[in-house]
Amino acid sequence: KVDGKRAYESARKDKDLGLAARPVSVPVFEITRIKMPEVDFRIVCSKGTYIRAIARDFGVALQSGAYMSALCRTRVGPHLLSNAHEVEELKTILREQYQQTEA
Repeated sequence: KVDGKRAYESARKDKDLGLAARPVSVPVFEITRIKMPEVDFRIVCSKGTYIRAIARDFGVALQSGAYMSALCRTRVGPHLLSNAHEVEELKTILREQYQQTEA
């Protein structure tokens, strides 16, 4: 945040905030697929890491343009995507639990 506003909101309005670089941890950066001009990768990183910036930096390192067309978080802290439920499934689970407590 800059001046109490989320930095990405200003960036989307083409306002340059001159954000200073902050140290982050990237213990895993694995290229999982190359089908030019697309490159897929898997990353494990610390909080505060901007994946779009990683994609941009990847392009700079290759002396090429780069952008991110998709992002899928498979884990946030202890929460895994593989343990997630679809919304309708979650509604059913909650409805059943509620009905059991009413009985």
